Amino acid sequence: MKHSGKTRREFIKTSAAAGVAAGIIPQQAFAGNEAPYVHRGLSRPAVVASANGDKAVERAFEMIQDGADALDAVIAGVNIVEDDPNDISVGYGGLPNEDGVVELDSSVMHGPTGRAGAVAALQGIKNPSKVAR
Repeated sequence: MKHSGKTRREFIKTSAAAGVAAGIIPQQAFAGNEAPYVHRGLSRPAVVASANGDKAVERAFEMIQDGADALDAVIAGVNIVEDDPNDISVGYGGLPNEDGVVELDSSVMHGPTGRAGAVAALQGIKNPSKVAR
């Protein structure tokens, strides 16, 4: 399989190297200084989602204001969309692939600890965000 003039293996190797570099470079380049892309001056929490995520944002924001961990809150919000059979973008209502099988992906990251998880092409799972966690 070719992608942008590269073989799949070359693409994966390059992507893996970039991922490692992304994790190392900011720590070295900004040693002792705050990274420029980190904003520490927020006075209140913010939750952002795509157009279909209004209910998810509301739920997550409420939970955060009540003292819940941000990752728990965001996953609870995302689960609202994943559980909606009328939303064809994710979860229960997700559209099938060319073989007629619904496959779902998810990735999550806990900001305070930097712990992350991801899953891809899950079948028969309604809430991939819970599995990624």
